[in-house]
Amino acid sequence: MLPESPRKADDHRAVRNVTRLTVLFVVSLWVFFAYWAVTSRQETISATGNGLSQMAHAVEQYSTNLFKMAEIFQVTAERWLAANSPSDPRTDAGFIALVEDFRKRTNNLIDIRMASANGDLYYFPNDQIQARDNVADREYFKAVIDSAPGLRHIGIPVVSRVSGQWRLPVTVRMKQSHRGLEVINASVDLGALISAFESERPKPNGTIGLWKTDGTLLVRAPQADALVGKKMAENWLELELISTQPAGWLLSEASPIDGEARLVGHARLTGSPLVVVVTATLADTLNPYYRQLLRIFVALVLVTFGGAMFSARLVRALRAQERDAAELQRLARTDPLTGLFNRRHFFASGLQEFSRARRYGNTMSLLMLDIDYFKVVNDTWGHPTGDRVLQALAEIMGSIFREQDCVGRLGGEEFAVILPETELSGALISAERLRAAVAQSAIASATDDGKVLRITVSIGIAVSTADDVSFETVLARADKKLYAAKESGRNRVLAS
Repeated sequence: MLPESPRKADDHRAVRNVTRLTVLFVVSLWVFFAYWAVTSRQETISATGNGLSQMAHAVEQYSTNLFKMAEIFQVTAERWLAANSPSDPRTDAGFIALVEDFRKRTNNLIDIRMASANGDLYYFPNDQIQARDNVADREYFKAVIDSAPGLRHIGIPVVSRVSGQWRLPVTVRMKQSHRGLEVINASVDLGALISAFESERPKPNGTIGLWKTDGTLLVRAPQADALVGKKMAENWLELELISTQPAGWLLSEASPIDGEARLVGHARLTGSPLVVVVTATLADTLNPYYRQLLRIFVALVLVTFGGAMFSARLVRALRAQERDAAELQRLARTDPLTGLFNRRHFFASGLQEFSRARRYGNTMSLLMLDIDYFKVVNDTWGHPTGDRVLQALAEIMGSIFREQDCVGRLGGEEFAVILPETELSGALISAERLRAAVAQSAIASATDDGKVLRITVSIGIAVSTADDVSFETVLARADKKLYAAKESGRNRVLAS
């Protein structure tokens, strides 16, 4: 048998290459997509975290300036009182004008109140010289009344019992009592402060908060009155990290307020036990990323599908070309009537097998056979029946000989068989089996009239020897034995 032709091997290789390149292309796309998805997610988180850290720093500067302004107001008020010791600030027009000027400069964000040692709280101006409230029970008053003079305290926000508004108290005990007054309270309008935070917080679900470093919430936007003054989980703020790093950001797996994963930017207020915390939910942060991820995913699915379809069509075209080429090859090397190898291919196979036998010292046997009285069959039964006889003989030969044997029709009713690596004894057995099978067969005529005919074959055998110089030499000896078989009565096997 001939090996696979170069053309067929090239076609197989082309199909494999197309398939491999398509798979490589698709896999590369999805590997790159996976890499991009991971890195882009982290870059999105890092970029948002850095932005939150910068925002926290800006809010920290605003808050620091606010508390610095409150401190300036308190220092200025205390110095005025020291310079005007005979005056009663509750009625003195100059002091009242000073306080009103403070209010105007902060757009009423900060107001000045004073309290006596027993907690009586005085507003400026005051229609009557009497306390507007008693704050002895307030946390901020208790924190400063027993502390050293000059130490400022930012207290927990309270709802004013006078105005009903939330206020953030910044209190300090004066160095000297003045007309029974001991404490200056710079009261910050918490609602206005929250409004300022609200305009800057990340939307839609971000927060800006002012916390004590012990985890107590002072101010939060969006406003959360029920949480003000409450001590939240300390591990959420990562207080140890904040105490060592004045600013930065971190990822919190669960907020103590709503349980959501959040990115947290923080910045400590210089010289103060306060920290600004700006947060954005991880879901809000990643929403644009997920939308982009979905768009790219859909695009990749379409590209993958399109690539697969293109590859499939190309493979089908290549395989169709391969089938066409294989069919052309089959037609070029087979006899169209019997399906056996034609004369050209048979001789090519014979030359190849003869060369192999000489190279390796093997024995090759060759059978030549002819249908007895085939001309009579054609003349008596017609050429269609003659063709049917040839096809029947080819079927019988196909059932007897091995796959590695080369069976061919040399022309007309003449056939030949190459038996690789077969001694004379094996060739005789195969030839006799063929002769007997043909003699016992009944072949229907082509007229479909129910008539059958029987045929016989004569077979000549030659075995290659070391003295043979070519395949044709062996073929000639087998052909000579074939004619000897026909002359000696037909329906027999003769070997050289």
